[in-house]
Amino acid sequence: MLIISLAKQQGHLLTPTDRRLVSALQSQPLEATFWSAAELTGPLQLHQSAATRLAQRLGFEGYPQLRDALRADYHAGDGPSQRIRGRLERHQASDVLGGFVADELAALSDLPRHVQQGELDALAEQVLRAGEVHLFAQGNATVLVDLMSRRLQRFGMRTVQLTGSRRDIAERIARLSAGDLLLAFAFRRAPAVLGPLLDVAAEAGAHSALITDTVVWPAPRPSTIIAAPRGGSDDYLSLTVPMAISNALILTIARRAEPSLRSLDRLGTLLDRFDS
Repeated sequence: MLIISLAKQQGHLLTPTDRRLVSALQSQPLEATFWSAAELTGPLQLHQSAATRLAQRLGFEGYPQLRDALRADYHAGDGPSQRIRGRLERHQASDVLGGFVADELAALSDLPRHVQQGELDALAEQVLRAGEVHLFAQGNATVLVDLMSRRLQRFGMRTVQLTGSRRDIAERIARLSAGDLLLAFAFRRAPAVLGPLLDVAAEAGAHSALITDTVVWPAPRPSTIIAAPRGGSDDYLSLTVPMAISNALILTIARRAEPSLRSLDRLGTLLDRFDS
């Protein structure tokens, strides 16, 4: 990571304040590439000029140039193989399973700090009020769309899966209307098609919600963002945390809607009939 290398090279020049800023930049490598000087220094109760002084000690003209370099470094090292290597380097070669479980447990334990039950209550209410729930994800995250679609359908709700090619997605989103909900899953960076989907939702008067691992999100922004990091580092990250959020949302919906449970009971009866 560039910020670590720079801090090591210029360590003799850095003050305790500089080191606090370096730690902040290191702790959230993706978010840090979007932070203004105020967003970096504010949580640490430092003046914005501290960011400029840090950048200059690290060899940059000012903080914007440092941020640009961090952004370029982040994307240069953002390939799948680099992420896998990054996680393996932190685990003992003989205990990949133990290291993986420890990382996932730590991320799950940290989840309630980032997502409050009130946020899930509000999103559950949007789901329950929606005429249709349009579910979007790409890549590995499509398993979350499949999970959510199956669970909501078991509650008697109508869902539309926005997966596949751009043409497939365009054909399916065409039916989105006011009173519907667009629920998207996106991690690490925004898929190119998500921006147009959010625009369509806004134009239709539909609510939009995003489950993600970063609170930094370019325009257009969804109506609701539920964000929680998937781990304490920026290497290979699993879907354990967003899967937990999805299941917690499903349980919240079940708690708030008795008709949903009656629909689930009817499904159980039908399954018994088909199995007999």
